[in-house]
Amino acid sequence: HVCDNIGFQRVVPALSLSFYECVENAKDYAWGGAKYNLGNGIDAIGVADLINSLIAVKKLVFDEKKVTMQRLLDALDANFVGYEDVKKMCDEAPKYGNDDDEVNELTGDMFCFIADYIESFHSKFGKMTPGILPVSGNTPFGLEVGALPSGRLAWKPLSPNQGTDTEGMGAVLKSISHIPHGRFNQGTLLNVKMDTVFRDSPNSTKELMNYLRSLCSLGVFHTQFNVIDTETLKEAQKHPEDYNGLLVRVAGYTAYFTELGKEVQDDIISRTSHSNIC
Repeated sequence: HVCDNIGFQRVVPALSLSFYECVENAKDYAWGGAKYNLGNGIDAIGVADLINSLIAVKKLVFDEKKVTMQRLLDALDANFVGYEDVKKMCDEAPKYGNDDDEVNELTGDMFCFIADYIESFHSKFGKMTPGILPVSGNTPFGLEVGALPSGRLAWKPLSPNQGTDTEGMGAVLKSISHIPHGRFNQGTLLNVKMDTVFRDSPNSTKELMNYLRSLCSLGVFHTQFNVIDTETLKEAQKHPEDYNGLLVRVAGYTAYFTELGKEVQDDIISRTSHSNIC
């Protein structure tokens, strides 16, 4: 570690040697030596949990007055134990990913606010920039987060609440298009798990190409697919010796399923399995 005027900062000499300006000015990449950069970034994790929690509070506490804020907070503190009625209301509240107009509007408002907030900070690289690129960080970060108004139980992986995007891949795409992706230049990431039923459809290639064209038209940065049935993943978890070659897309990277930790495996298994676009 090398100490500079803002504290201890790791240096990256090998990377710095690949940038002309770093070499010319004898200034490490980590100190801002490169001519161009995206600035320091802050990534958001738990998009669906955030939006689902906010919409649940809005609907249940303020709009419909089905539960008081204090009782909701008590239920969260108890991880919903003894508050099963509150848990049921939270589960049944509107959910992100289903192209619900009210949820979509809230999504756009919140992520414009988040982008504004992150961009209000500065570092030696200039203005901070936002991203929604958690990779597989939703699993370890979930271990630090208690129960949420989305209906998510404490210490479970963050976002999305698996199985709540029930209206098909098209609805998911339209929902995420309300995020201002152009402002999140650290990157955004959408994981889509597709059932093999979709793959085996005679129109699957045409439908998937149309889906990708729609994704680009709506300004969505990045999506990635797993095409596998849930039962195969469960069998691979039970009998890893029989599935050594099973590759899956985790979140920004590909890995052998049997080499992943159980928490990450469970997260992939629990993702909604889509069999059609709509």
